[in-house]
Amino acid sequence: MEISLSNIARSATSSLLLLLLACSPELLSNPNHGGAAGTIEARPNILLIVADDVGYSELGAYGSEISTPNIDSLAAVGVRYTNFYAHANCSPTRAMLFSGMDNHLAGIGAMYLALGPNQKGQAGYEGYLNKRTVSLASLLRDSGYDTYTTGKWHLGKTPDTLPAAQGFDRYFIQAGGGPPGGHFNLDGAGPGAKGAYFEDGLDRTGTPVAKDFFSNNFYTDKLIEYIDGGGWGNAPFFAYLAFSAPHIPVQAPESHIDLYQGQYDEGYDVIRQRRLARMQDLGLITETQAIGNPAPTAKPWDQLTPEEQRTHARRMEIYAGAIDNMDDNVGRLLDYLRSVGQFDSTLIMFLSDNGAAGFNGWESEPLIQRYNKADNSLENLGRKGSMMFYGPGWATAGTAPFYLFKRHMTEGGLHVPLIVSGPGVVHRGEIIHEVLTVRDVAPTLLEIAGTVYPEETYEGREIHPQTGKTFVAQLAGEQARVHSESEVFGWELFNRRAVRKGDWKVTWHDSPFGSNQWQLYNVRVDPGETHDLARQEPEKLVEMVAAWKEYAEENNVILSNAPMILP
Repeated sequence: MEISLSNIARSATSSLLLLLLACSPELLSNPNHGGAAGTIEARPNILLIVADDVGYSELGAYGSEISTPNIDSLAAVGVRYTNFYAHANCSPTRAMLFSGMDNHLAGIGAMYLALGPNQKGQAGYEGYLNKRTVSLASLLRDSGYDTYTTGKWHLGKTPDTLPAAQGFDRYFIQAGGGPPGGHFNLDGAGPGAKGAYFEDGLDRTGTPVAKDFFSNNFYTDKLIEYIDGGGWGNAPFFAYLAFSAPHIPVQAPESHIDLYQGQYDEGYDVIRQRRLARMQDLGLITETQAIGNPAPTAKPWDQLTPEEQRTHARRMEIYAGAIDNMDDNVGRLLDYLRSVGQFDSTLIMFLSDNGAAGFNGWESEPLIQRYNKADNSLENLGRKGSMMFYGPGWATAGTAPFYLFKRHMTEGGLHVPLIVSGPGVVHRGEIIHEVLTVRDVAPTLLEIAGTVYPEETYEGREIHPQTGKTFVAQLAGEQARVHSESEVFGWELFNRRAVRKGDWKVTWHDSPFGSNQWQLYNVRVDPGETHDLARQEPEKLVEMVAAWKEYAEENNVILSNAPMILP
C-alpha cells in the first residue's frame, strides 16, 4: 500500500497542525524542512532513543545519583511519565514499539531460545516481526521520511527480517540480544562467527575497529553519519538509536570506568533508600505509597563479606559509568542536531526496554563457558574480556520503588522511564502519572508525522490492527487521560503473567518470586506490590482473573508446556 503526501494531508487532524504551529512555529519557516507554512510537509524530525536494561530509577531525572545531565535536560524542557509500561524483556518490547500491538500478535510471543514445544511454529511466535504487522519505520518511510537506525535490533537476523525489510534506509545493527563479543569489538564472540552485526545488509561481524571502540560511542557516531549524509531540505528524518550498553556484559570504556570510584561502598540498600527520598522530593512517588521489598535473591549488604562488598561496589561503579557514557552520547547527538539547526525541529523520545537486569546466575551453557573463560578479576572487571551482571541487589535499587526487575511481570520488570520533548510538547518539566504503554508509541509518532495506519491490508497482505492509542493530544495539553479505567493491559513471558485494569493488578509468579498462584494488588497505593489482597477482595480477584483470560484470548497468548527455570 502506497501512502502519498496528499493522502496524509487529508488524513492529518487539524489539531495536529495547530499543535505544530503553536508549539514550534520554526518548523514552518525552517528552510531545512522546505514546506510552505500551513502544509503537512512541515513535519518534525523524530528521534527515538531506547536504552537497554536501564531501570526506572537509574537516571537523574528519576532520582538517581548517576550523572545524566543530557537526558535530564530533555525532561526539563519536556515531560516525564511515571506510569509508562514496556515489557519485561527486550525483544517483546521492541516488537510492541514498532508494531503498536501486543507482542504475542507481532511475532515475539516468547523469547526465541525459550520457546516451548507447543509454541513452536505458532503464529505470533516466529521470533521476528511477522507479516501481520507493519513497522512504524515502513509507514514513516512510505510517507516521505528518511529512516535510520543503529544499535540493538533483536527482531530478526535474516535478510527478510533485518531493518531494510522493516522500513529503514540505512542501518548498522547488533542483530541479537547482548553484544556477543562484548562492547569492545564486533568479533561475534568467536573466530569465523557470522551474522551478529549488519550494515545495510552486509555482515560486519569481525570488522576491524578502532582501539578505543565502545558500542554506544560507535552507534552514536554511525547515526550522526547517516543523518548528516542524508542532507537537509528534502525530507524529515526518523532516527532510532538503540543503545546496547549497559546490557550484559556490563562494561564501560576507559573514559568512564573509574568515574564513580568509591561512590557505592555503602551498598545497594543505602543507595536504594537515597533514591527513594529523591523520588519523593521530585514528586515521582508519595510518602503514602508502599515501597517494594528487596528481591528474594538479593543478599542484604551487611551479610556480604568485605571482599564481596568490594566486588559488588565495583560492579555498580562500572554500571554507573556505562549509564554516564550513554548520557554523554545522547549529549553528542543533541549537540549535533543543534549544530545543524535541527534540534528545535526534532521530537525526541527516550525510554528503556525493560526493568534493570537483576539476574544472579547464568542460564545457558554458552554463557557459562564465556563466564568461566572471562577475566573477572577486580582489576579487569568491566574491561575487555570481563563478563558480569551487576546483580539483584543493585537491580533492586535500580527499579525502586517497585518489586523485582527484568523478566518479571511485576512493576519493577515493566515500569520504565519515558521522556518526551520537542515540537508538539507543551509541557515544560512536568510529570504525568497517567498510564501509557509501549504500544502507544507507534500510533503517537504516526500522528505526529501526519500519516495513518492502513486498514486491514498492507502491500497485499492482511495485517492486525494497532491496539495502542495516540497520546498526541496529551502532549499538547488537550487531554489528561489516554486509556479508560476499564481498559485491560496484559503481559506474559516465561509463563509469568500479569494484567492491570484501573488501579488493580493481578500477577502470577513462580517461587521464590511469587506464590505460584494469582496475587492481587492495588498498584495506585501499593506500586511496590507488597500487600496481596487476594483473600480480602475475592470478588475483585475473580474479576481480574477474568480480565487476564480476556487479554490472553484476544492476544493469542500460549503458555509454554515446558518448565521455565529462570533466575
